[in-house]
Amino acid sequence: MQAVKHLIRQLLTLMLVMLTLTLLGAWLLLDRQPLSQAKPLLNAAAMMHSQKLINNLHQSIQSSADQPLVFAANLEELNSAFALASRTLPGFHGEALIGDSGLSVLLTMPVSGLWGDAYLNTQFDIVPANGPLTIRQVRIGSLNLPGKMALALVERVADQLWGAGSGAALLANVRSVTLQPNTVTVELQRPEGFSLGQLKQSGLSIYKAWFSSPEQRADIEFYYQLALGYSKANPDSSLVAYLQLLFRQAHTRTALYPEDPQRVIRENQAVLLALAQLLGGKNLQMLVNEVKRTDDIKPPKVTLGRRTDLQQHFIYSAAIHLLGNQSISATVGEAKELLDSTGGGSGFSFVDLLADRAGIRFARLATKNATTAQTLQEFFMAQDRQELEVFPSKARLPEGIPQALFEEKFKSVNSVDYQQMVNEIDRRLNALPLYQIGD
Repeated sequence: MQAVKHLIRQLLTLMLVMLTLTLLGAWLLLDRQPLSQAKPLLNAAAMMHSQKLINNLHQSIQSSADQPLVFAANLEELNSAFALASRTLPGFHGEALIGDSGLSVLLTMPVSGLWGDAYLNTQFDIVPANGPLTIRQVRIGSLNLPGKMALALVERVADQLWGAGSGAALLANVRSVTLQPNTVTVELQRPEGFSLGQLKQSGLSIYKAWFSSPEQRADIEFYYQLALGYSKANPDSSLVAYLQLLFRQAHTRTALYPEDPQRVIRENQAVLLALAQLLGGKNLQMLVNEVKRTDDIKPPKVTLGRRTDLQQHFIYSAAIHLLGNQSISATVGEAKELLDSTGGGSGFSFVDLLADRAGIRFARLATKNATTAQTLQEFFMAQDRQELEVFPSKARLPEGIPQALFEEKFKSVNSVDYQQMVNEIDRRLNALPLYQIGD
Protein backbone atom coordinates (compact mmCIF):
# COMPACT_ATOMS: atom_id res chain seq x y z
CA MET A 1 0.00 0.00 0.00
CA GLN A 2 2.85 2.35 0.86
CA ALA A 3 4.48 1.63 -2.51
CA VAL A 4 1.25 2.51 -4.34
CA LYS A 5 0.97 5.83 -2.47
CA HIS A 6 4.59 6.59 -3.29
CA LEU A 7 3.98 5.85 -7.00
CA ILE A 8 0.91 8.10 -7.06
CA ARG A 9 2.92 10.93 -5.43
CA GLN A 10 5.64 10.46 -8.04
CA LEU A 11 3.15 10.62 -10.89
CA LEU A 12 1.43 13.69 -9.48
CA THR A 13 4.78 15.41 -9.04
CA LEU A 14 5.76 14.57 -12.59
CA MET A 15 2.45 15.91 -13.93
CA LEU A 16 2.88 19.11 -11.91
CA VAL A 17 6.40 19.61 -13.26
CA MET A 18 5.23 19.03 -16.85
CA LEU A 19 2.32 21.44 -16.41
CA THR A 20 4.63 24.07 -14.94
CA LEU A 21 7.11 23.70 -17.80
CA THR A 22 4.29 23.91 -20.36
CA LEU A 23 2.87 27.07 -18.81
CA LEU A 24 6.33 28.58 -18.49
CA GLY A 25 7.06 27.79 -22.13
CA ALA A 26 3.74 29.30 -23.20
CA TRP A 27 4.44 32.42 -21.13
CA LEU A 28 7.91 32.84 -22.63
CA LEU A 29 7.20 31.87 -26.24
CA LEU A 30 3.59 32.92 -26.92
CA ASP A 31 2.11 36.39 -27.27
CA ARG A 32 -1.46 37.67 -27.19
CA GLN A 33 -1.01 39.83 -30.29
CA PRO A 34 0.53 38.94 -33.67
CA LEU A 35 3.93 40.45 -34.36
CA SER A 36 3.18 40.93 -38.06
CA GLN A 37 -0.01 42.81 -38.90
CA ALA A 38 0.62 42.60 -42.65
CA LYS A 39 -2.40 41.45 -44.66
CA PRO A 40 -1.06 39.13 -47.39
CA LEU A 41 -2.53 39.89 -50.80
CA LEU A 42 -2.18 37.04 -53.27
CA ASN A 43 -2.87 38.37 -56.74
CA ALA A 44 -1.24 38.18 -60.17
CA ALA A 45 1.37 40.81 -59.28
CA ALA A 46 2.38 38.88 -56.16
CA MET A 47 2.70 35.68 -58.17
CA MET A 48 4.90 37.44 -60.74
CA HIS A 49 7.16 38.69 -57.93
CA SER A 50 7.34 35.16 -56.46
CA GLN A 51 8.15 33.68 -59.85
CA LYS A 52 10.90 36.26 -60.39
CA LEU A 53 12.41 35.33 -57.02
CA ILE A 54 12.44 31.65 -58.00
CA ASN A 55 13.90 32.46 -61.41
CA ASN A 56 16.71 34.49 -59.82
CA LEU A 57 17.56 31.60 -57.49
CA HIS A 58 17.51 29.17 -60.42
CA GLN A 59 19.71 31.42 -62.54
CA SER A 60 22.28 31.80 -59.74
CA ILE A 61 22.45 28.05 -59.14
CA GLN A 62 22.86 27.43 -62.89
CA SER A 63 25.73 29.94 -63.21
CA SER A 64 29.32 28.88 -63.87
CA ALA A 65 30.86 26.44 -61.37
CA ASP A 66 33.69 28.86 -60.60
CA GLN A 67 31.27 31.67 -59.71
CA PRO A 68 29.86 32.25 -56.20
CA LEU A 69 26.16 31.85 -55.55
CA VAL A 70 24.52 35.28 -55.49
CA PHE A 71 20.93 35.53 -54.28
CA ALA A 72 19.27 38.94 -54.64
CA ALA A 73 15.68 39.79 -53.76
CA ASN A 74 13.72 42.96 -53.22
CA LEU A 75 11.03 43.51 -50.61
CA GLU A 76 8.18 42.96 -53.08
CA GLU A 77 9.56 39.54 -53.98
CA LEU A 78 10.17 38.51 -50.36
CA ASN A 79 6.75 39.66 -49.15
CA SER A 80 5.03 38.08 -52.15
CA ALA A 81 6.65 34.78 -51.19
CA PHE A 82 5.25 35.25 -47.67
CA ALA A 83 1.79 35.93 -49.17
CA LEU A 84 2.02 32.65 -51.06
CA ALA A 85 3.08 30.84 -47.88
CA SER A 86 0.16 32.35 -45.95
CA ARG A 87 -2.24 30.79 -48.46
CA THR A 88 -0.69 27.37 -47.76
CA LEU A 89 -0.49 27.83 -43.97
CA PRO A 90 -3.77 29.42 -42.82
CA GLY A 91 -3.13 32.10 -40.21
CA PHE A 92 0.56 32.45 -41.01
CA HIS A 93 1.87 35.96 -41.61
CA GLY A 94 5.36 36.92 -42.67
CA GLU A 95 6.92 40.28 -43.38
CA ALA A 96 10.37 41.48 -44.44
CA LEU A 97 11.56 44.98 -43.57
CA ILE A 98 14.78 46.76 -44.48
CA GLY A 99 15.96 49.56 -42.22
CA ASP A 100 19.13 51.42 -41.39
CA SER A 101 20.30 48.64 -39.09
CA GLY A 102 19.64 45.69 -41.41
CA LEU A 103 17.04 43.19 -42.58
CA SER A 104 14.26 42.21 -40.17
CA VAL A 105 12.08 39.19 -40.81
CA LEU A 106 8.84 38.95 -38.80
CA LEU A 107 6.93 35.66 -38.62
CA THR A 108 3.60 34.99 -36.89
CA MET A 109 1.68 31.74 -36.49
CA PRO A 110 -1.55 31.41 -34.45
CA VAL A 111 -1.56 28.75 -31.74
CA SER A 112 -4.60 27.48 -29.83
CA GLY A 113 -4.49 25.62 -26.53
CA LEU A 114 -5.38 25.74 -22.86
CA TRP A 115 -4.24 29.36 -22.78
CA GLY A 116 -6.74 30.46 -25.44
CA ASP A 117 -5.83 32.22 -28.65
CA ALA A 118 -2.17 33.13 -28.82
CA TYR A 119 0.59 33.71 -31.36
CA LEU A 120 4.03 32.26 -31.84
CA ASN A 121 5.98 35.33 -32.93
CA THR A 122 9.52 35.20 -34.24
CA GLN A 123 11.79 38.00 -35.36
CA PHE A 124 15.38 37.82 -36.51
CA ASP A 125 17.56 40.73 -37.55
CA ILE A 126 20.37 40.22 -40.08
CA VAL A 127 23.16 42.79 -40.15
CA PRO A 128 24.94 43.66 -43.42
CA ALA A 129 28.52 42.37 -43.30
CA ASN A 130 31.46 41.31 -45.41
CA GLY A 131 32.27 37.88 -44.10
CA PRO A 132 30.32 35.32 -42.08
CA LEU A 133 26.60 35.68 -41.50
CA THR A 134 25.89 38.15 -38.70
CA ILE A 135 22.60 38.11 -36.79
CA ARG A 136 21.98 40.83 -34.24
CA GLN A 137 19.30 38.95 -32.33
CA VAL A 138 16.51 36.40 -32.56
CA ARG A 139 13.32 36.98 -30.61
CA ILE A 140 10.78 34.21 -29.99
CA GLY A 141 7.89 35.51 -27.94
CA SER A 142 9.43 37.12 -24.84
CA LEU A 143 12.67 35.20 -25.26
CA ASN A 144 15.59 37.12 -26.78
CA LEU A 145 18.64 35.27 -28.03
CA PRO A 146 21.86 37.09 -28.91
CA GLY A 147 22.88 36.58 -32.51
CA LYS A 148 25.97 34.52 -31.67
CA MET A 149 23.92 32.16 -29.53
CA ALA A 150 21.34 31.73 -32.33
CA LEU A 151 24.07 30.95 -34.86
CA ALA A 152 25.61 28.45 -32.44
CA LEU A 153 22.25 26.67 -32.23
CA VAL A 154 21.99 26.59 -36.04
CA GLU A 155 25.49 25.15 -36.20
CA ARG A 156 24.67 22.46 -33.66
CA VAL A 157 21.46 21.44 -35.42
CA ALA A 158 23.33 21.17 -38.74
CA ASP A 159 25.97 19.01 -37.06
CA GLN A 160 23.26 16.68 -35.79
CA LEU A 161 21.63 16.43 -39.22
CA TRP A 162 24.68 16.17 -41.49
CA GLY A 163 27.61 15.27 -39.24
CA ALA A 164 30.20 17.04 -37.10
CA GLY A 165 31.62 20.18 -38.71
CA SER A 166 28.71 20.59 -41.14
CA GLY A 167 27.28 23.57 -39.28
CA ALA A 168 30.52 25.55 -39.27
CA ALA A 169 31.09 24.78 -42.96
CA LEU A 170 27.54 25.88 -43.82
CA LEU A 171 27.86 29.23 -42.07
CA ALA A 172 31.38 29.79 -43.42
CA ASN A 173 30.01 29.64 -46.98
CA VAL A 174 28.39 33.06 -46.47
CA ARG A 175 30.72 35.64 -47.99
CA SER A 176 28.65 38.77 -47.56
CA VAL A 177 25.22 40.25 -46.91
CA THR A 178 24.56 43.57 -48.64
CA LEU A 179 21.51 45.76 -48.10
CA GLN A 180 20.18 48.55 -50.27
CA PRO A 181 17.00 50.57 -49.64
CA ASN A 182 14.77 47.90 -51.17
CA THR A 183 17.04 44.91 -51.86
CA VAL A 184 19.03 42.30 -49.97
CA THR A 185 21.90 40.44 -51.67
CA VAL A 186 23.57 37.36 -50.19
CA GLU A 187 26.77 35.98 -51.70
CA LEU A 188 27.77 32.40 -50.89
CA GLN A 189 30.83 30.36 -51.65
CA ARG A 190 29.67 27.64 -54.03
CA PRO A 191 30.19 24.21 -52.38
CA GLU A 192 32.35 21.83 -54.41
CA GLY A 193 30.29 19.88 -56.94
CA PHE A 194 27.16 21.91 -56.19
CA SER A 195 24.59 22.04 -59.02
CA LEU A 196 20.86 22.25 -59.55
CA GLY A 197 20.79 18.56 -60.45
CA GLN A 198 22.61 17.64 -57.24
CA LEU A 199 20.22 19.81 -55.23
CA LYS A 200 17.17 18.15 -56.80
CA GLN A 201 18.63 14.67 -56.29
CA SER A 202 19.45 15.36 -52.65
CA GLY A 203 15.95 16.67 -51.98
CA LEU A 204 14.42 13.71 -53.81
CA SER A 205 16.53 11.22 -51.83
CA ILE A 206 15.47 12.79 -48.53
CA TYR A 207 11.81 12.80 -49.59
CA LYS A 208 11.83 9.14 -50.64
CA ALA A 209 13.70 8.10 -47.50
CA TRP A 210 11.04 9.73 -45.32
CA PHE A 211 7.81 9.27 -47.26
CA SER A 212 8.26 6.39 -49.66
CA SER A 213 9.04 2.69 -49.42
CA PRO A 214 9.90 -0.20 -51.75
CA GLU A 215 6.45 -1.68 -51.10
CA GLN A 216 4.70 1.53 -52.16
CA ARG A 217 6.84 1.84 -55.27
CA ALA A 218 5.98 -1.77 -56.20
CA ASP A 219 2.26 -1.00 -55.82
CA ILE A 220 2.59 2.08 -58.01
CA GLU A 221 4.46 0.06 -60.63
CA PHE A 222 1.68 -2.54 -60.73
CA TYR A 223 -1.03 0.03 -61.43
CA TYR A 224 1.21 1.97 -63.80
CA GLN A 225 1.68 -1.07 -66.02
CA LEU A 226 -2.05 -1.75 -65.93
CA ALA A 227 -2.86 1.83 -66.96
CA LEU A 228 -0.13 1.83 -69.62
CA GLY A 229 -1.55 -1.32 -71.19
CA TYR A 230 -5.02 0.24 -71.25
CA SER A 231 -3.67 3.42 -72.88
CA LYS A 232 -2.14 1.42 -75.74
CA ALA A 233 -5.43 -0.35 -76.43
CA ASN A 234 -7.50 2.82 -75.94
CA PRO A 235 -5.43 5.78 -77.19
CA ASP A 236 -8.30 8.30 -76.73
CA SER A 237 -10.17 7.79 -73.50
CA SER A 238 -11.69 9.60 -70.56
CA LEU A 239 -9.88 9.73 -67.22
CA VAL A 240 -12.98 8.18 -65.66
CA ALA A 241 -12.39 4.99 -67.67
CA TYR A 242 -8.90 4.72 -66.14
CA LEU A 243 -10.30 5.35 -62.67
CA GLN A 244 -12.95 2.67 -63.23
CA LEU A 245 -10.36 0.08 -64.36
CA LEU A 246 -7.80 0.75 -61.66
CA PHE A 247 -10.14 1.13 -58.69
CA ARG A 248 -11.88 -2.12 -59.60
CA GLN A 249 -8.48 -3.79 -59.53
CA ALA A 250 -7.72 -2.05 -56.22
CA HIS A 251 -10.92 -3.54 -54.80
CA THR A 252 -9.77 -7.03 -55.82
CA ARG A 253 -6.29 -6.55 -54.34
CA THR A 254 -7.67 -5.09 -51.12
CA ALA A 255 -9.83 -8.19 -50.60
CA LEU A 256 -6.64 -10.31 -50.48
CA TYR A 257 -5.64 -8.65 -47.20
CA PRO A 258 -8.71 -8.79 -44.92
CA GLU A 259 -6.47 -8.67 -41.84
CA ASP A 260 -5.09 -5.23 -42.83
CA PRO A 261 -7.81 -2.52 -42.57
CA GLN A 262 -5.42 0.15 -43.92
CA ARG A 263 -4.64 -1.79 -47.06
CA VAL A 264 -7.52 -0.13 -48.93
CA ILE A 265 -5.94 3.31 -48.41
CA ARG A 266 -2.57 2.06 -49.62
CA GLU A 267 -4.11 0.61 -52.79
CA ASN A 268 -6.03 3.82 -53.51
CA GLN A 269 -2.91 5.93 -53.05
CA ALA A 270 -1.03 3.71 -55.48
CA VAL A 271 -3.78 4.04 -58.09
CA LEU A 272 -3.68 7.84 -58.11
CA LEU A 273 0.11 8.03 -57.98
CA ALA A 274 0.39 5.55 -60.84
CA LEU A 275 -1.88 7.78 -62.95
CA ALA A 276 0.26 10.77 -61.98
CA GLN A 277 3.33 8.90 -63.18
CA LEU A 278 1.66 7.94 -66.46
CA LEU A 279 0.14 11.34 -67.22
CA GLY A 280 2.42 13.80 -65.41
CA GLY A 281 5.58 15.56 -66.49
CA LYS A 282 9.13 14.49 -65.73
CA ASN A 283 9.35 16.22 -62.33
CA LEU A 284 6.10 14.68 -61.10
CA GLN A 285 7.12 11.23 -62.37
CA MET A 286 10.43 11.50 -60.54
CA LEU A 287 8.74 12.56 -57.31
CA VAL A 288 6.16 9.76 -57.48
CA ASN A 289 8.44 6.89 -58.43
CA GLU A 290 10.79 7.18 -61.40
CA VAL A 291 10.88 8.84 -64.82
CA LYS A 292 9.13 6.54 -67.26
CA ARG A 293 8.84 8.69 -70.36
CA THR A 294 11.52 10.44 -72.40
CA ASP A 295 11.04 13.93 -73.80
CA ASP A 296 10.29 12.63 -77.29
CA ILE A 297 7.42 10.41 -76.12
CA LYS A 298 4.12 12.14 -75.42
CA PRO A 299 1.78 10.98 -72.66
CA PRO A 300 -1.40 9.19 -73.77
CA LYS A 301 -4.33 11.41 -74.71
CA VAL A 302 -6.62 11.25 -71.70
CA THR A 303 -9.42 13.76 -71.23
CA LEU A 304 -11.75 15.07 -68.56
CA GLY A 305 -14.69 17.20 -69.62
CA ARG A 306 -13.47 16.48 -73.18
CA ARG A 307 -10.23 18.37 -72.47
CA THR A 308 -6.73 17.06 -71.76
CA ASP A 309 -5.80 20.15 -69.68
CA LEU A 310 -8.61 19.48 -67.20
CA GLN A 311 -7.41 15.90 -66.75
CA GLN A 312 -3.94 17.29 -65.97
CA HIS A 313 -5.35 19.74 -63.42
CA PHE A 314 -7.29 16.90 -61.76
CA ILE A 315 -4.37 14.45 -61.61
CA TYR A 316 -1.73 16.98 -60.59
CA SER A 317 -3.93 18.30 -57.79
CA ALA A 318 -4.73 14.79 -56.56
CA ALA A 319 -1.04 13.84 -56.60
CA ILE A 320 0.10 16.99 -54.79
CA HIS A 321 -2.59 16.37 -52.18
CA LEU A 322 -1.21 12.87 -51.59
CA LEU A 323 2.43 13.99 -51.65
CA GLY A 324 1.84 17.15 -49.63
CA ASN A 325 -1.51 18.32 -48.32
CA GLN A 326 -4.76 19.94 -49.40
CA SER A 327 -3.61 23.53 -48.75
CA ILE A 328 -0.49 23.12 -50.88
CA SER A 329 -2.47 21.54 -53.71
CA ALA A 330 -5.09 24.30 -53.69
CA THR A 331 -2.44 27.04 -53.55
CA VAL A 332 -0.51 25.55 -56.48
CA GLY A 333 -3.70 25.58 -58.57
CA GLU A 334 -4.53 29.19 -57.69
CA ALA A 335 -0.94 30.28 -58.29
CA LYS A 336 -0.95 28.78 -61.79
CA GLU A 337 -4.20 30.50 -62.69
CA LEU A 338 -2.92 33.87 -61.44
CA LEU A 339 0.19 33.50 -63.58
CA ASP A 340 -1.99 32.51 -66.55
CA SER A 341 -3.88 35.81 -66.16
CA THR A 342 -0.70 37.80 -66.86
CA GLY A 343 0.57 38.77 -70.32
CA GLY A 344 1.22 35.75 -72.51
CA GLY A 345 -0.88 33.41 -70.37
CA SER A 346 -4.20 31.83 -71.25
CA GLY A 347 -6.06 33.86 -68.61
CA PHE A 348 -7.48 32.94 -65.22
CA SER A 349 -9.84 29.98 -65.50
CA PHE A 350 -12.43 28.99 -62.93
CA VAL A 351 -12.96 25.82 -65.01
CA ASP A 352 -9.34 24.85 -64.33
CA LEU A 353 -9.97 25.64 -60.66
CA LEU A 354 -12.98 23.30 -60.75
CA ALA A 355 -10.71 20.49 -61.99
CA ASP A 356 -8.12 21.34 -59.31
CA ARG A 357 -10.64 21.19 -56.51
CA ALA A 358 -12.25 18.03 -57.92
CA GLY A 359 -8.85 16.32 -57.90
CA ILE A 360 -8.25 17.36 -54.29
CA ARG A 361 -11.69 16.18 -53.18
CA PHE A 362 -11.27 12.87 -55.02
CA ALA A 363 -7.84 12.21 -53.46
CA ARG A 364 -9.10 13.12 -50.01
CA LEU A 365 -12.06 10.77 -50.39
CA ALA A 366 -9.78 7.98 -51.63
CA THR A 367 -7.45 8.20 -48.62
CA LYS A 368 -9.32 9.97 -45.79
CA ASN A 369 -9.96 6.75 -43.86
CA ALA A 370 -10.61 3.09 -44.52
CA THR A 371 -14.39 3.60 -44.73
CA THR A 372 -14.36 6.31 -47.41
CA ALA A 373 -11.58 4.51 -49.28
CA GLN A 374 -13.62 1.28 -49.38
CA THR A 375 -16.78 3.15 -50.39
CA LEU A 376 -14.95 4.76 -53.30
CA GLN A 377 -13.82 1.36 -54.57
CA GLU A 378 -17.40 0.08 -54.29
CA PHE A 379 -18.64 3.15 -56.19
CA PHE A 380 -16.66 2.00 -59.23
CA MET A 381 -17.55 -1.67 -58.69
CA ALA A 382 -21.30 -1.02 -58.68
CA GLN A 383 -21.65 0.02 -62.33
CA ASP A 384 -19.89 1.72 -65.22
CA ARG A 385 -19.53 5.37 -64.25
CA GLN A 386 -19.93 8.45 -66.44
CA GLU A 387 -17.88 11.64 -66.29
CA LEU A 388 -20.69 13.74 -64.81
CA GLU A 389 -20.70 11.40 -61.80
CA VAL A 390 -17.08 12.35 -61.04
CA PHE A 391 -16.67 15.78 -62.61
CA PRO A 392 -19.60 18.25 -62.55
CA SER A 393 -20.72 20.59 -65.30
CA LYS A 394 -18.34 23.43 -66.09
CA ALA A 395 -21.03 25.53 -67.79
CA ARG A 396 -21.00 29.30 -67.12
CA LEU A 397 -17.74 29.24 -65.18
CA PRO A 398 -15.63 32.10 -66.63
CA GLU A 399 -12.32 31.39 -68.34
CA GLY A 400 -9.54 33.32 -70.05
CA ILE A 401 -9.75 36.29 -67.67
CA PRO A 402 -6.78 38.65 -68.19
CA GLN A 403 -4.98 40.18 -65.19
CA ALA A 404 -6.57 43.65 -65.43
CA LEU A 405 -10.10 42.27 -65.66
CA PHE A 406 -9.48 39.72 -62.89
CA GLU A 407 -8.21 42.41 -60.50
CA GLU A 408 -11.05 44.77 -61.44
CA LYS A 409 -13.67 42.11 -60.67
CA PHE A 410 -12.06 39.93 -57.98
CA LYS A 411 -9.11 42.01 -56.64
CA SER A 412 -7.31 38.92 -55.26
CA VAL A 413 -7.95 35.38 -54.05
CA ASN A 414 -8.67 36.84 -50.61
CA SER A 415 -11.72 38.83 -51.75
CA VAL A 416 -15.40 38.09 -51.09
CA ASP A 417 -16.20 38.01 -54.83
CA TYR A 418 -13.50 35.42 -55.45
CA GLN A 419 -14.70 33.30 -52.54
CA GLN A 420 -18.23 33.36 -53.97
CA MET A 421 -16.89 31.75 -57.15
CA VAL A 422 -15.05 29.12 -55.10
CA ASN A 423 -18.27 28.47 -53.16
CA GLU A 424 -20.10 27.91 -56.47
CA ILE A 425 -17.46 25.40 -57.54
CA ASP A 426 -17.76 23.58 -54.20
CA ARG A 427 -21.56 23.63 -54.50
CA ARG A 428 -21.31 21.80 -57.83
CA LEU A 429 -18.95 19.23 -56.35
CA ASN A 430 -21.10 18.77 -53.24
CA ALA A 431 -24.14 18.09 -55.43
CA LEU A 432 -22.55 14.89 -56.77
CA PRO A 433 -23.35 11.79 -54.64
CA LEU A 434 -19.68 10.75 -54.92
CA TYR A 435 -18.45 13.74 -52.94
CA GLN A 436 -21.13 13.32 -50.30
CA ILE A 437 -19.41 10.14 -49.11
CA GLY A 438 -18.04 10.61 -45.60
CA ASP A 439 -19.62 14.06 -45.06
